[in-house]
Amino acid sequence: MKITNFYLGLGLPAYEQMLSEAEAHRLIGANTVAGFTPQVFSRGADGQLLTTPDGALLTVVTLSGSVGVASALAFVWSL
Repeated sequence: MKITNFYLGLGLPAYEQMLSEAEAHRLIGANTVAGFTPQVFSRGADGQLLTTPDGALLTVVTLSGSVGVASALAFVWSL
């Protein structure tokens, strides 16, 4: 599984980083404790599973707070 965190620059410059599965779970947990709300997306508006252009399954987790989405994590599942 490939996991990428996209930090959207609330107070700091925006950046992108690769994470291990354990790091991703710690990031989601720590931000949830800090008051951010995680939202999980695995299906599009049409009800179809989200996929990358090459067909790999995709799950997106956003961490949002009072000012909007602070971070988005893309979990790409290996084919």
